[in-house]
Amino acid sequence: MKNGHGKLLELLEKSGAALYALLTRLTLREDVAEELMQELFIKLSNSSELDKVKNLGAYARRAAINLAFDWRRSQKRNVLGLDRLNEPASNEKSPLAKLVQKEELQEILNAIEQINTPAREVFVMRYIQQESYDDIAEQLGKTPHQARALCSRAMSNLRNILGSNNSGLSGKETYNVED
Repeated sequence: MKNGHGKLLELLEKSGAALYALLTRLTLREDVAEELMQELFIKLSNSSELDKVKNLGAYARRAAINLAFDWRRSQKRNVLGLDRLNEPASNEKSPLAKLVQKEELQEILNAIEQINTPAREVFVMRYIQQESYDDIAEQLGKTPHQARALCSRAMSNLRNILGSNNSGLSGKETYNVED
């Protein structure tokens, strides 16, 4: 197990900041990202399969994405109260504009939950982590074309999910540009 702890320390040093940033983007809360980061490394350290993992960074990222979306699912029944908004008043955007933007982002992240796992992972890597198709393909053991196709399917599914919501995003219509 000593070797496993060494791998985890190396992973934390190499990818810890990126994993934390990913968790923060997916949960929209730094305090939750910190808790999920701890939970991620506890789960990884308790895993008996750790020695069999070929790409620990990709494995940890996938686990982090799953943890974040599991947390989001558990929060669906909780209503976002104004007392939980930790945004200071500023001259850049009105509080209402910030709230609308945050609600739109929440709606998009909720829709991403409904996409199947491989497509969700590619979508997160491409649009949230802003990685290139070449990098995504290398990390997943696929060709860039396959990564692009997965991302395109995920985007199409996301459009369908968001389009089926009666409310839409701020009353804006979404169009399928692939037709």
